[in-house]
Amino acid sequence: MSEHGATLQTYNQELVKCLEQLKIRRNELQDVIHQEETDKSILERNLKTLQEKLSKLNSNLAQHQKLRDSYDQTIKDTELDTRKFANTFKFSITRSK
Repeated sequence: MSEHGATLQTYNQELVKCLEQLKIRRNELQDVIHQEETDKSILERNLKTLQEKLSKLNSNLAQHQKLRDSYDQTIKDTELDTRKFANTFKFSITRSK
């Protein structure tokens, strides 16, 4: 019977040792999880900031492109009107000669 008790005692000691190792691993894993959660939080804040900047940039870009298109149209219209005026002026000079 004492041999049986000694065997149980050995198993119990091994079980306690395994539990302690498991607790150590768990605590190490908890540290990793905590660091990853911190990193995730930082990245999410950075992502939010970048998304806000991108949204503002896209809005500004759209406004500037619209303004540029307006300039292009004004230039095109002015050049066309200038050519018409020049042609009319040449025609008037030719007629008056």
